[in-house]
Amino acid sequence: MSERLTLPVLPLREVVLFPGVSMPIGAGRPTTLRAVEAALKSDSRLIFAVAQRENVESVTPSVLYTTGTLAKITQIQRGLGGVQLLLHGEQRGTALHYNDNGRYLEAVVREVEDLAPLSLDDPAFVALHREARDRAAELGEKSGLPEDVVRQVLEGVTDPGRLADLVAGYLEIKPAERQGLLEMLSVEDRLRRVLVHVQRQIGVLNAQEHIKSQVQEELGERQREMFLREQMKAIRKELGEEDEATEAEQLRKRLEALDLPEAAKKEVARELERLERANRDSMEAQVIRTYLETVAELPWNKRAEESLDLKRAAEILEQDHYGLQDVKDQVLEFLAVRQLRQRSPQGVPRSKPDEEQTRGSILLFVGPPGVGKTSIAKSIARAMGRPYVRISLGGARDE
Repeated sequence: MSERLTLPVLPLREVVLFPGVSMPIGAGRPTTLRAVEAALKSDSRLIFAVAQRENVESVTPSVLYTTGTLAKITQIQRGLGGVQLLLHGEQRGTALHYNDNGRYLEAVVREVEDLAPLSLDDPAFVALHREARDRAAELGEKSGLPEDVVRQVLEGVTDPGRLADLVAGYLEIKPAERQGLLEMLSVEDRLRRVLVHVQRQIGVLNAQEHIKSQVQEELGERQREMFLREQMKAIRKELGEEDEATEAEQLRKRLEALDLPEAAKKEVARELERLERANRDSMEAQVIRTYLETVAELPWNKRAEESLDLKRAAEILEQDHYGLQDVKDQVLEFLAVRQLRQRSPQGVPRSKPDEEQTRGSILLFVGPPGVGKTSIAKSIARAMGRPYVRISLGGARDE
């Protein structure tokens, strides 16, 4: 059984020190400073570094873990607010008893040995040890450490238990998980648990690298686009086409201000790119500009209130047209059916329009010029209280 030691206690907040690992620690609490001075007066310069269960200012034995590390103070730097220590973890230890001597906390500590595997030559354990070493080297390189430094550090540690402690000391994990690794005496279990954390951290670094490359690629594309646009502006200025660029930019702003459906947005963006690449005087540019201006003038997601008063509609049709009784009857029938679709069988307006109600209806007027097709359409719009819009489809193609 190992001997018992009475050592000053160094409480650690959000930090766990592992054997074989050197770590800078700041100390500023009066009781901690007195414990450090007591350790410096001893020949061994040992202090019991143990983590706190809770991050509190006033430390009592109840907030300290029982498993900690016997650490040697290798360097000390004094300042106005306290001291900066460089500790080197020497050995695991268990506090058998904490005591407050009135000046600082001290603990009766017994050194704890690792539980080695039954056979160090067991193939499974050898494979575990080798995998942990390889993954630790990979993690060090992905973290930005030079390859030769990582290799030199790992080659200096041959003991599997020490390797697990060394890697655990540099893992980005929660303090409670670090404490769990410190309390794990089985070398095989500790090595396996460290390997899981290492592989998880490698996965996080890989994901970060992937996200970083995507962001850089996107930023690169945007910077390239901005650079090319500036070049195009300079070229147009030299060619005297600056007004065209201003016109295209104004058209772009008008279109971006519209509340377009997703499919329409993609089509408009594609046509804008074509317009910016096309020569101003080309037929293609004229067609694209006309198309985009038409899109900008359309009343997207705007709907006028309509009136379906059949009596008023009949009066308007009679005022605007003489004769054409068959056409007037067809129009009134169309309006009556539309009115019925907006009402329930009891005559109460529906709270939600059904599919039939939301479908648009089309009236087609066929005849030679001058027989009243356009004037009938204007009368229908006036009777329904909706604006009249004339769109010419001459030369239009369905592609």
